[in-house]
Amino acid sequence: MRAADPADFTPRKLLSPVALADEEARAHLRLVRSRGAFVRISRSPLPHETILIDRRVMILAGQETPTGREYTVTTSQILVDGVHSLFRAIWDAAVDLEIYLRSDVPQLDAEGRMILKALGPGLTDESAAKRLGVSLRTYRRRVVELMAELEADSRFQAGLRAGELGLPH
Repeated sequence: MRAADPADFTPRKLLSPVALADEEARAHLRLVRSRGAFVRISRSPLPHETILIDRRVMILAGQETPTGREYTVTTSQILVDGVHSLFRAIWDAAVDLEIYLRSDVPQLDAEGRMILKALGPGLTDESAAKRLGVSLRTYRRRVVELMAELEADSRFQAGLRAGELGLPH
């Protein structure tokens, strides 16, 4: 559906932190945000996907199941107004996506920053361990710990995530 005047319409997405579980979801939300939507993260549990259209129509989407999703659509003004009021209260207490992501930045110690810096030029594990003066086993263990801290599935993704978070290295 389109608004009569796009300047009068700003989509708002309100999500729980679960929506940021993987990098693909984070990238999608950044894309949505770059296209003009407001995106906020709420610490309140949000059990259903709720869509409000022009404060006249509400769509509630149930959880995904093996047989699909159940949807409830209503134009009942009492229900729409009630859910809109709840939405506004949660929205006002929620945090902007970028602020939430910045506050979720891991604090790397000096060794963690050194490991991150060693990942950049693409050195072999042996060369990086030697350069840092640690054993190969210690270097690899620290790389795994760094990837876990950055919620990355690969070394490349760890580098991207570190850059995205503005981590010093």
